[in-house]
Amino acid sequence: MSQGHIAVFTDHSRHIPYESLISYYPVLFYTQPGRCPASFEQIASTEIQEAEEHEILLYVVDYKTREEEIAIANQIRAVRPRSKILLIKEAIRLKGDFPYHTVQGDGMLRLFSYRPAYPNELFAEIQHIIHPEYPILKDTIAFILPIFNEEKRFNYVKDFLESLATFISEDYIHASINFFDDASSDRSKALLQEYRSIVMEATDTLFTVGYLEVHQVERNTRKAGLFIEGMKNVSSDYYVFVDADNSFRIEDIARLLTIAQEGYYDIVVGTKDLTIEDRGAVRRFMSFGKRNLTRFFLPKGVTDSQTGLKIINRRVVHRLLPYLHVESGLAIDLELMYAAKKERLRVYQQPVTCIEREGSHVNLVKDSVAFLKTMVSLYQRHRKDEVPVK
Repeated sequence: MSQGHIAVFTDHSRHIPYESLISYYPVLFYTQPGRCPASFEQIASTEIQEAEEHEILLYVVDYKTREEEIAIANQIRAVRPRSKILLIKEAIRLKGDFPYHTVQGDGMLRLFSYRPAYPNELFAEIQHIIHPEYPILKDTIAFILPIFNEEKRFNYVKDFLESLATFISEDYIHASINFFDDASSDRSKALLQEYRSIVMEATDTLFTVGYLEVHQVERNTRKAGLFIEGMKNVSSDYYVFVDADNSFRIEDIARLLTIAQEGYYDIVVGTKDLTIEDRGAVRRFMSFGKRNLTRFFLPKGVTDSQTGLKIINRRVVHRLLPYLHVESGLAIDLELMYAAKKERLRVYQQPVTCIEREGSHVNLVKDSVAFLKTMVSLYQRHRKDEVPVK
């Protein structure tokens, strides 16, 4: 008895090597490279009928444009209303690209963000759909830490890295640590690479994912590139964004992870406003002003956008990325919270302990001006979105 086939409808624009990635199943292709984009209109009448001669376990629809993929999906459902369909998407999608209400039928419909750096995830997703009874997929956690000219205070980074490594080896073996070097001009990246082997030797667990990676951001983005490149290129079920200077306690990170993994909240954020230690009077005043100015842009229940500890569930990444801009710099946190508000995501705020470390790269004057510019930009975007279409 045949184990069943997987039918792939693709324009080959993403160059996904389906034959090698899902070689366990026979693959039926219903488009060829070089066919004109309009050819999808001719597929259903003959080729889907032909596919019905086989036992089709899953239909994969991989088209670049939303109109084409929806048309293909509906043509499949017109022949087989309860078919399982997997739509291949980009990590960054268009706002409002939520096609569930436009696809007919009542079969399973899943969206999958394809990341070229993690091709094997596609097979894992297909196996999970076809055989949900097997626990193929496990929750993975990516700790994403920014570094920028940390050579003079690398002792803080080292201390935090050691604590985080111990925490992972004991409780979260399906986790990875990802440093994003925001175009440092000193030896920050080299020091991390040298220290990597020491950290690996300090753990006695065999990790199943890339444990400690150092990524390079092409130009200094003042933190914004960390969020965008991290969610776009790193694969994980949960993204933990945390400052690398040992300013947050592992206990607070663990508490936020527990809340996030309950599955109800899309984003869990820490707030340091009531607990921060050793903060000067000027920075306290600036923080108070920012809280009041940004209140309009924040989701319900959130009062602090700038604390450098946030956990984001993978399922909402594609809804957040279209709102984020590299030019936002340190105000990327505010932009993220504004995106969560616009998308009506569930956000939970938890007080955490935070210690201000010496040698901070925050420039109160320049960064405050940049922050105000981002606020103005967000307000203008909000007004534009609110204007009714005539």
